[in-house]
Order: sequence, then C-alpha cells, then structure tokens
Amino acid sequence: MHVLSTHFYWMSDMSSTRLLVSNFLLAAAALFFVACGPTYPKCESNDHCSDKGEYCYSGKCSQCATNDHCKGPGMRCTRGLCEQIPGYCDGETACPANQKCRDNRCGPECMGDNECSETQFCDNGSCSDRPECGDKALTPACPDGKECVGGACQIKIVECIAEPVYFDYNRHNIKRSEREKIESVATCLQGDNVANVVIEGHCDERGTEEYNMALGEKRAAATKKQLVKKGAPEDKLSTMSYGKNRPAADGSNESAWRKNRRSEFNPNK
Repeated sequence: MHVLSTHFYWMSDMSSTRLLVSNFLLAAAALFFVACGPTYPKCESNDHCSDKGEYCYSGKCSQCATNDHCKGPGMRCTRGLCEQIPGYCDGETACPANQKCRDNRCGPECMGDNECSETQFCDNGSCSDRPECGDKALTPACPDGKECVGGACQIKIVECIAEPVYFDYNRHNIKRSEREKIESVATCLQGDNVANVVIEGHCDERGTEEYNMALGEKRAAATKKQLVKKGAPEDKLSTMSYGKNRPAADGSNESAWRKNRRSEFNPNK
C-alpha cells in the first residue's frame, strides 16, 4: 500500500514539472517573436526605425514618412526622402533673376502691365521697356513726318510712284500722252526724305532675248532722261532692263503686247 502511494505522488510531480516546462517554453517563444520584429530596413511601424532616427514608409525605414519629418523651409517628403520643393521661395530664399515670389513659389516677373513700372509693359512674363511708338507705347502715334518702324519713330520715307510709261512697238521715245506720269514723279523726287527710284525697262515677247534686253535698257534710259529734264535729282535714279522676262500681261496678242512695252518706277529704300 505504501509503495502504491509513493508511486502516485511521484507521477503527480512529473506531470506538474512537464506542465511548468511547457508553459515556460511557450512564454519564451512568444517573447522571442515579439522582441525580434522585422529585419532592418523592413518595418511595420515607426518604432522599428526609431533607433536609426528614421520613419516607416511603405514597409521600409526611410528618412521621412510625412512632410513634417523634413526640417527647414521649402522641404517636403517624396517617397521617403526629404527634398527641396522646386521653385520654393520665401523671405530668405530668393527667386532667380526676372522671377517673382508668389505664394512661396517662383513665377513670372509679371502677370500684367500693372506689375511693371509706368515706362515698362509685361512682355511674356517679363517687364520690358515700352517702345517709342505702337500699341504698347505711352504715345502710340509718331509726330508728323515720321512713321513707326519696329516700335521706333523714324523719318518717313516718301515713295515716288506712278502708272507705267507705255511705248510703241520697237520704240523707246517718250510719247506725249505719257509725259504727265513722268512729270509727277519728277516733282515728287524734288521733295525731302524721298526714296531712290529704279527705272525698269520692259518689252513684249517678240524678238530675241538679247535684242529685248537692249531695248528695255533704252526705254529705262529715255524715262530717266525725261525725269532729269523735269528736275528730278539724277543721283536718286538708276535703270535696269528685264527685257521680255517680266510681262505685265500674258498672251500673244496686241492687247497683251501693249501692256508689256513699258517702263516702271520702283522705289528703292
């Protein structure tokens, strides 16, 4: 009886010991898994990165996770890295030349004429000096005797032109009916600020190239001679022959030929 009792107690102690060991192992395992966590740089929370002074971003310890983690003006968090905001500006961070700070962003120097001085206007985002004349000028029109060229007032050049002087077939003498045209050009050329004139001689299609070039030159020379006779300054005149190469009218008939036998006044600024 005593042997059975001793055996019973021995079996009971063994069961208790096994239970304690089992519980200890379970607790140790749980503590092991809790203490280890993900392997750096992997993370599940900022706590896994704190010893590195980093933050958990998309499962990886990074320099930042939000803009608040980036120090200094004009910094932001972009995919876990702190970077300068492009075009950022403030009281201490200035914009490049010809740009202006608006809402902490660098932009065009101007958005309208009201952002430039009175003597300037907004030209594609930059303040530019106003031209002397034209749409953007304070005084668009030029004074009498001048014209606006490229935003500047320049002496107005007068062009002396008239209807063509026509000739009879194979002739280069000036007909009475054509002299009034020449006189009007001669009078014009005696004025101030007058453009030089090139007198061009032309022929109809009949005859050789060589013959018509010579005839065209004779017609231009005859016209020039008459202009000088009527008072036109000779140094403002020059001649050129185009022969039959520049017809005023197409066709092989007298109507077209009559229009092509001519001299023309071409202002040359």
